[in-house]
Amino acid sequence: MSLEPCSVCGTLNAEGTEICLSCGYPTKGNKRPPIFRWVAIALIICFALPFFAGLINWVLRQLKPESPSNQPKVSLIQK
Repeated sequence: MSLEPCSVCGTLNAEGTEICLSCGYPTKGNKRPPIFRWVAIALIICFALPFFAGLINWVLRQLKPESPSNQPKVSLIQK
């Protein structure tokens, strides 16, 4: 009787075991199609992109502050 690692969690199980005693998944594993991995990566990018865009915008504003405008001040009070 030999031990073989679970393809999901890596725990060593007996050779004839069908379900891993540690994680509960089949020891041979039922791997998901690669489309799940690509969808997960795309979702992470979609959620992280606005954050990083805002961060870059904030850094650029800190490096180059807006110059005050040299427009004459107009008073509403007439003499």
